[in-house]
Amino acid sequence: MSKVHHTKYKQNYKRYILDTIDEVDCDDCKLITDEDKINYIFNRFNSEYDWNIKRFGKVQAMTDWLQGLALNIPYMYHEIIELAIAMGSLDENSSDQLQSKVINNYWRFMANIILGFEPKESVGK
Repeated sequence: MSKVHHTKYKQNYKRYILDTIDEVDCDDCKLITDEDKINYIFNRFNSEYDWNIKRFGKVQAMTDWLQGLALNIPYMYHEIIELAIAMGSLDENSSDQLQSKVINNYWRFMANIILGFEPKESVGK
């Protein structure tokens, strides 16, 4: 896949992230709707990292939370590059320098993608 406009690849990442959520709710029912999955992400994030949000702000707290492998998203360099290509945010034949930039910014980028679909009234807040 070749690089696409940021509005398109951001939607690709959102869909990808939500598709990785295969958890169950408190009634042991699989989370199916996007709304349920989004609420799951933010309920967990807020309950696990509320102290960090207050101390460093949401973006840094979300970045740290994701680096702790809170969600089932790629974390190995080659997987990050493969994901970026598949999502359309990186060309297949990109330079090593550009790939390094993607890797170095990955966790903050993913944090911003997730915070971009945070409910306006964050659940539990």
